[in-house]
This record gives sequence, C-alpha cells and structure tokens, in this order.
Amino acid sequence: MCKISVIIPMYNAEPFIRQCLQSVIGQTYRNLEILVIDDGSTDRGAEICQDLCMTDKRIQVHSLKNGGVSRARNHGLDIASGEYIFFLDSDDALHPLLLEEMMGQVQRRHAEMVFCNCARMNDQEIEDALNNVSVKDDRPIWQTAEGPEAEEWFHITYSRELSGVSGLVSRMCIGDIRFDENLTIGEDTLFMYKLFCQQIRTSYSPCPWYYYRMHPVSASHTAKALFKAQYFDCNIMIRDSEFKKGNLRFALKSEEKLTVQMRDHYAAYRKRRDKASCIKLKEIAVRETKSTLFKSLSFTMKILFVSCFLCHFIYIPLNGMDKKLLEWKEASGNERK
Repeated sequence: MCKISVIIPMYNAEPFIRQCLQSVIGQTYRNLEILVIDDGSTDRGAEICQDLCMTDKRIQVHSLKNGGVSRARNHGLDIASGEYIFFLDSDDALHPLLLEEMMGQVQRRHAEMVFCNCARMNDQEIEDALNNVSVKDDRPIWQTAEGPEAEEWFHITYSRELSGVSGLVSRMCIGDIRFDENLTIGEDTLFMYKLFCQQIRTSYSPCPWYYYRMHPVSASHTAKALFKAQYFDCNIMIRDSEFKKGNLRFALKSEEKLTVQMRDHYAAYRKRRDKASCIKLKEIAVRETKSTLFKSLSFTMKILFVSCFLCHFIYIPLNGMDKKLLEWKEASGNERK
C-alpha cells in the first residue's frame, strides 16, 4: 500500500487546525504521513498539533521561522517520505473517503495526478458537512486525460479547479519542482503549470469532497489597497512560456486571465479610492495594450479592458452585461448536457 504524505502549511490557524487534522486522521485510507509545517505561528496552533500527535503518531510537526507558504510547502516536500503528495491548507478539510478514492484512481487508472472539485463553505457549512458524512455517500465519477489533453485540462477545461494545489500527485512527477518562494500570489498555479507541462496522466471528479473555507475577508479574493505588480507575475510567466513554445491558444488564455485580473484589481482600487495604485496599474495596462497577444484577443475583451481604464463609467454596465451573457451561455451548455 503506497504511502501518502499530507503536507499542511500552517500559520496562525488555531481556530481551524484541529478540525483540519481530524478530517485527515479520519480518512479511510490509513497509510498516511501527516506533515504540519508551522510557519512561525504566534498562536496556539502548534500546541494543538502536538496534543493531537499524542493520539496519532502519523502526525509530525515541523517548526520554521516565518517565511511564507511556499517555503513551508517546499520544506514539506523535502522531508516527505510518501510516494504520493497531498497538499492541504490548514483551514480546509476533507471528506473521509477522499484519499481512498484518489488512490483508487492511482491503482486502477495509473493516474499520476488526481483532483476533485472544491466545495466553498463557511465555518458552519464545513462543520455540518463533517458531521453528516457517511461511508455510504455516492462515490465520485472519474474521468481521465493524459498527453496534450491533460495540458488542455490545465489551461482551459479545468483551469479554475487546477489553479490551486488541492490534489494528489506522484512524488516522482514532482521531482525537483518546487514552489517559487519569490511569489506571494499565484505560486500554487505556477507549481501546477510546471507539473502539467509534463502532460501527466490525470483523473478528475466533479464531486466536491475538498472543503474549502471561505473567510469574510480574504487576500485571495480581494485586491490589496497597496499596489503590487507581482499580482500578475504568474499569468505573465505562463503566458510568455506558452507563447515561446508556440502554443498560441494557451498563451491567449493566460492573456485573457491577465487582463481580467488587471480589470478586477483596478475596479477594487477605484472603489477604495486608492489613487496611487490606480495610476501604477493604468501605466501597466497601457503597456499591455501594445503587446502582440493583447491585439489577438477578442473585440469584446479588448473593449472591456480599454474602457475599464479609460472610461470606467462605461465599463461598469458593459462588464455587467458580459457577465450575464457568460452565465447564460454556461447555463445553456449545462442544459444541453
């Protein structure tokens, strides 16, 4: 039976870490190594972990000076002994059958990467989900891709689901790949990109058995008041890499994500009346309009981008209509399925 190393970076997660670890301890797949990487927490999170170590010897707590989530994950990779790696955030939780189901894909379909959908929940919803799970729950339905189709999954088909590291992956496939410690946002997406460049055999289920905690205010969902050009580095790196390789369709997809990201940040800065950040981002946006890939975007994407920065009062209704059109198309597609 293959061992799974569950790597949990933790920083000041006292309110959530017990629930997180209990959801791992309760997995029906038992051959686990549970690595909690304490990234210099100042709360009681490490004490809670040590208490749980007394009841389950699979848990190990490793303490580091605060250096960020990428450094913590990289340390976990360096010390992990499992043939498979599963990354779990310290405020999230898992359905008890998830790792067993994922290892089933490894065994039956020879998958090198296995991921499922995430259920985005608040505190109470996660509590309710964990209290009402059953081994009789409907088992996930899986689909598998490899080669060029696996790359298509990352860039287009499941780009949202694969933007984070919430899956099971072969240690052999990871090899020397590590998280970029110079990035503070998008480091997980870049890590996944490097994996999928290998066209790894991948299994996916839409079953939402990864419980992702939604916080009232999250750095992942709102632009910071202080401008950081680094917010866009991940999409730029992926875009430029795919363009250099001649994969225009994937490069354009990253260009689309980049322009939407810039628009969302600019709208947030305007809402907060952060003039300095607006000016800096507008300068970057003007340069972006002169790039070859921007000129290859659809007419709608270009109009939305330009109006966002030059005529924002026009952009607001245009963006609203575009979102409604996308929702309608998605609903129509689901009905046809």
